[in-house]
Amino acid sequence: MDQPGQTLDQNTHLALKRNFLATERTLMAWIRTSISMIGFGFTLAKLFQSLASSNVLIRGPAGNVWTAEGVGMLLISLGTFALILAVLDHRREWKQLRAVGLGPRFSLTMAVASVLAILGVMALLSLVVSF
Repeated sequence: MDQPGQTLDQNTHLALKRNFLATERTLMAWIRTSISMIGFGFTLAKLFQSLASSNVLIRGPAGNVWTAEGVGMLLISLGTFALILAVLDHRREWKQLRAVGLGPRFSLTMAVASVLAILGVMALLSLVVSF
């Protein structure tokens, strides 16, 4: 760790920058994965609704009928919570990099992920309230 007043050499600065960019790419991958899960949840919910309207019911391993709302909520919840955990992990990594000398930076990826996580929580709450 650097002492106050000590500057980082060029190699250390570049290594910190590479690590920061790696954490950004990891968060972007989690954004893609979470959006896919949320979108797949809505798609499966619509599929199950159309199957239910045709009197075709999907049964789970315990013999329970899976509802469109249940499957949709499960995947939407999974995607939303995965994104929230990814944002928290990114923030933890960012703090560690700042502690060893990375300068202040704006993370567009973090901003987008945070907004999407908030929207995911709001969508999930709207589904829960509508039950």
